Amino acid sequence: MYSKTVTLQMLRRKKMLILFCGVAIFFLTSMAKVIIPSTIFQDLLKMGMPVDRIASLGAAFLYSYAASQLFMGCFSDRCGGVRILLIGGTLFSAGTVIFPLMDNYYLMILLRIISGFGAGTIFLGVAKLLNDLFPGKFGTALGIVLLFSYLGPTTGTVPMVKLVAAIGWKAAMIAPGIAAACPLLVIFALRQGTIKPMKKGQTLEPLFITVKNKNIWLISFACAAVYGTYYAIVGQLGQKIITDIYKLTPTQGSLCIMLLTLIVASNNMGGTLFLKLVKNRRKTVILTGVIFTTCGILLGRWALLSSAPFPLFLVTIALSAYPAGLFPVFSIVAKEVNPPEIVGMSVAFLNFMAFVFISLYQNVAGVILKAYPPLPGSLSFPTEAYGAVYLFFVIGAAVSLTAASIVPETRPKA
Repeated sequence: MYSKTVTLQMLRRKKMLILFCGVAIFFLTSMAKVIIPSTIFQDLLKMGMPVDRIASLGAAFLYSYAASQLFMGCFSDRCGGVRILLIGGTLFSAGTVIFPLMDNYYLMILLRIISGFGAGTIFLGVAKLLNDLFPGKFGTALGIVLLFSYLGPTTGTVPMVKLVAAIGWKAAMIAPGIAAACPLLVIFALRQGTIKPMKKGQTLEPLFITVKNKNIWLISFACAAVYGTYYAIVGQLGQKIITDIYKLTPTQGSLCIMLLTLIVASNNMGGTLFLKLVKNRRKTVILTGVIFTTCGILLGRWALLSSAPFPLFLVTIALSAYPAGLFPVFSIVAKEVNPPEIVGMSVAFLNFMAFVFISLYQNVAGVILKAYPPLPGSLSFPTEAYGAVYLFFVIGAAVSLTAASIVPETRPKA
């Protein structure tokens, strides 16, 4: 009996170490979402790459991340958390290291797809391990991990800008992949005894149940503008607008983007406090978040087209950032509109849809910008180009606001 207890304790310690390594890689995948194309936008323009293709490099990662939520979400229980981490970590690390070494655009896209799929798989592996180690406190544990991971994009702002300036963009882009390989090797070394045999069979029935539920589509469209706008600003447009229109330096622009990521990181826990404040009225929190996004978009477009001072524009993008920290609340509703036996698929589907919209927003923004040639003698886009992108954001906000208005209230009855 004593020997068995010691063995279980040792196994738990190994899994805890593996979890810490998985969270470290998760942090790096969160950073990878924003460093391309934002950090190297100008470098890619100087290479002669069209702006819509640059946007597609960012979107390819995000579309692939989204796809991993459905594909690997269906099979995560069958594979187990440690095996999932090894698969995801290998794909992310390899794709990230090789990407900047490629000169062919289509190979670059392929490697971003590989990296994105690996990044999404890492999230699922971490979630599975958290459920194994903290079954009674899963929500709290996931909130802490998400809080830490949302700090990843802060590393992708000012530090990465300085690193690119110091060693060049190709060497700087390889760094996250090498950094991820280190904890991945630790997981590989600790794998013995932690990988369970593959479970037999796996049905896609939870996915079919989910896609037939109109309420999961409503909550998905409600979050479309929230995440599409935020990631377009953080990962693609924000720093470019700040340097093109307001003539700040890339480092100053990165500091502003870092501020947005800190707002989201802190609100990852703040959203649950807001939920308690409004007596668990889920719809109130979601509708408030979408209204914040809408106000940020409308004021942002006005600020750009009226040449308003930079501090005011900074306030508008901060308004758009605040709701992006409400994903735990969106997830609660996603779980509650579906049967309790398919909780995992409900959250995976919501995450999938969020990243589909994130990718779509980046693609559309790139196409719009391409229609406006850069100003003569520079790589800067005119104000009208960004105003047109914001007009697209306005349309998206109207759709999200409509969906949020008719999302059912799922607060448990007293």
